[in-house]
Amino acid sequence: MLLAICFCLVAWQASAQQTTNTVHQGTNSTGHTVTNSAHIIAGPFTNAANGHFYYLLAASTWSNSEARAVSYGGHLATVRDVDENQWIVDTFAHYGGASRPLWIGLTDRDQEGTFQWVSGEPVTFANWNALSGEPNNSGGSGYEEDFAYIIQEHSGNPTVIATFWNDVPSDGYGVIPPIYGVMETTTPVDPPPVVVPPPVAFLQFGCVEVCFSSMTNAQYQIQFKSVGVDTNWVNLGAEVTGTGGKVCVTDVPNGTNRVYRVSVSP
Repeated sequence: MLLAICFCLVAWQASAQQTTNTVHQGTNSTGHTVTNSAHIIAGPFTNAANGHFYYLLAASTWSNSEARAVSYGGHLATVRDVDENQWIVDTFAHYGGASRPLWIGLTDRDQEGTFQWVSGEPVTFANWNALSGEPNNSGGSGYEEDFAYIIQEHSGNPTVIATFWNDVPSDGYGVIPPIYGVMETTTPVDPPPVVVPPPVAFLQFGCVEVCFSSMTNAQYQIQFKSVGVDTNWVNLGAEVTGTGGKVCVTDVPNGTNRVYRVSVSP
């Protein structure tokens, strides 16, 4: 008698990533519901020049990134001088070995052409990419370009120089890589943020087929034992009648490890 165990793949599952959560950050006394986009992926990093704390946010729109920063008691980063601009580039623009464009908290959404820091600090320094005429409120996209980011390396455009600034729409239209926010706070995020892991896919086997070669009109009884549970053989359904070919019987182990046997009677 030939006995074969054939597995049936019945499910491909993945853990779901939470889409919203309520953020309340202790000593920062801020809390409201925000989307999980732009969650913290690295930090804090302390800038010795001002003692502030900086975090790298997951890629998202400028608006989502600023909303996330506000929920933690901060804003997208304010850049006060060339040294701070370089520190932000050195700290975040190559984090994890990737080339990252970086959102900063500079915008002219309230009045076109008048850029302001969302932190409310005065604009005392600018680092626009003058070679391409930035800020120009135009990337051929038809959208208002009201939000500033630090240009990444290897952009592919010879007029776009890394570490300089460019203005784009909130969704970064026209910038091929996703843009990552740099959040600045005066106190560390408290308690530390929960970083939501990416979905993890796994295989789940929900059934098995017990297959064997049969003789015409012979009667077969398939039995099983659950390892560590059953001490005696348990019948798997009723007897089946041989066909002279292969016969298969399906079982659903329900998470237990089982062994099978087939008994035959004329």
